[in-house]
Amino acid sequence: MIRTVVCEKEGCKGSRFFIRTENGNLYMKCKECGEEYCYDVSYYDYTMLSSCASCNNDLFKIFKDTDREGIYAKCSECGNPPEKIYVDSRGMQVTYEQKKLDELANMIYKVDEKVNLIENKLQTIKEEQDILEESMAYINKFLASK
Repeated sequence: MIRTVVCEKEGCKGSRFFIRTENGNLYMKCKECGEEYCYDVSYYDYTMLSSCASCNNDLFKIFKDTDREGIYAKCSECGNPPEKIYVDSRGMQVTYEQKKLDELANMIYKVDEKVNLIENKLQTIKEEQDILEESMAYINKFLASK
């Protein structure tokens, strides 16, 4: 279930927050009273910036998914999400598309490594089978000569 985050300070009913992301945490500061809250968002593959992606507003309504432990932000003016940046494995800022392409290329590389490993094992099994067949032929020859 998705719920709107409301300030928990006694006497405050603020539901709009200034946000900032730092070290995998989302820090939220209530516009009404200044109370600060912190949520772990390290599981996201992006970093939320403090401004709206569309109108550059810096005030957001925050929503929490109680089933999946997700945190979502919507601009209090236009309803769009905050601007997001993606960082690749080398620590470089990239677009979402580039990040997904890098992840896909990495997955293909890992699959290719596993295929090569399987091919090597099959080659080893074939070589061992040839040796076994030769050994069996020598044993049969030896037994037939007796």
